Amino acid sequence: MNEMIIQTSNLTKAFKGTNAVNRVNLELRNGEIYGFLGPNGAGKTTTIRMLLGLMKQTSGDIKIFDKDLKRNHRSIVSEIGSLVESPSYYGHLTGYENLEVTRKIIDVPKKRIEEVLNIVRLTEYASKKVKSYSLGMKQRLGIANALLGNPKLLILDEPTNGLDPSGILEIRELIQSFPERYGITVLVSSHLLSEIDQMATKVGIISKGELIFQDSINVLRKKAKPTIHLRVSDEETAWKHLLAIGINVDWKPETGLTLHTDSDKEVAKVVASLVNEQFSVYRVQEQKMSLEEIFLSMTREEVSLT
Repeated sequence: MNEMIIQTSNLTKAFKGTNAVNRVNLELRNGEIYGFLGPNGAGKTTTIRMLLGLMKQTSGDIKIFDKDLKRNHRSIVSEIGSLVESPSYYGHLTGYENLEVTRKIIDVPKKRIEEVLNIVRLTEYASKKVKSYSLGMKQRLGIANALLGNPKLLILDEPTNGLDPSGILEIRELIQSFPERYGITVLVSSHLLSEIDQMATKVGIISKGELIFQDSINVLRKKAKPTIHLRVSDEETAWKHLLAIGINVDWKPETGLTLHTDSDKEVAKVVASLVNEQFSVYRVQEQKMSLEEIFLSMTREEVSLT
């Protein structure tokens, strides 16, 4: 389980003197679903292209399956399945026929087509022409194509992009099944944290080419800064009282008093002081930043949280 599947060291790609990817250190272990997250244009696809050997890095090293990618490109790539951007297919051919084209190129047994169609739940549509497929079905066919070689690692670039909610759910459930059911480690990129939150076990956030966070979703949640909202009688006077005794508190008529703390003792101290001064406390409510708010805050401020 602890086997390192992808490890990059100061991975950098420059275009015309500007680093599109800057000293990125990815770590993806066996059995993980790694959510590679970042705004559009942050460097996700450039990084993925380098991992697949489709683009040479300017500097830095890439190890996949504990082997150097430059020296072992052919053997490494043979164990990776990928779907980068939109899947390519022949619309006038059936789903089965499209997979047969790839099967002949990579030379795997014919029975593998039936296996991957079953995995992506397209068996009943195998004989239909791909031009009649929905966008979600085309994405699943693209994933089936990536699975034909029975890969150890699957790299998916924005696989839910443009899909409706039901299509997103289908792809999400499919990705979640890969490590446990098929022994496939997954790197999946997205610009939507809500999607990554529901499928990934580990998250890497890239912004302006730099990896600003890499850890579990739970660690990311701990970046949330809770606020405590209080509604009390005579709020302006209560606010001035709390400031006078050294409590850091904000006040706005529309939202009431706001404390920026995660300390239960601090909240209890504030409430006790207000009650002692004869203020009526109507409501005490905690509010935490959502994951989306954390993500937007991190990528907007460009502060490294690794």
